[in-house]
Amino acid sequence: MGENKHIEELDAFAKKYVKDVEQELPTFDFTSSVMHKIKEVEMSSVYKTTPLISKKVWVLLFSLLTICMVYVSKGKSIFSSWKIPEKFKISTKIEFPDLFQGITVSNTMLTACFFFTLLIFIQIYLFKNRFEKDLNS
Repeated sequence: MGENKHIEELDAFAKKYVKDVEQELPTFDFTSSVMHKIKEVEMSSVYKTTPLISKKVWVLLFSLLTICMVYVSKGKSIFSSWKIPEKFKISTKIEFPDLFQGITVSNTMLTACFFFTLLIFIQIYLFKNRFEKDLNS
């Protein structure tokens, strides 16, 4: 019950104080001045990012992928030259059959893989530019 009386006293004090204080009107350019200050704060906290994978590594990956595709397009099996030398064999009783001897990739599949990879790289480039533009604006 004592708490309610205390609250009523605070309420009466607040009403009296509000009546005594004059009402202030904001200036004409109040909103623009506040927004100008907010923009300044946002601009000062911009963080410049660096890519996780450098351009040199992307070029290396692309060239490696291109070399692999050209090698596969020759029609030879990739694994035909993979033989274990005699000095590295643990036992001569264990034989490794040429499981991948007959694997070849058709030109249609090779072309599809090439264009798929090319479109992925184009998409990565476009997304990168879009996100950088969004961060800078």
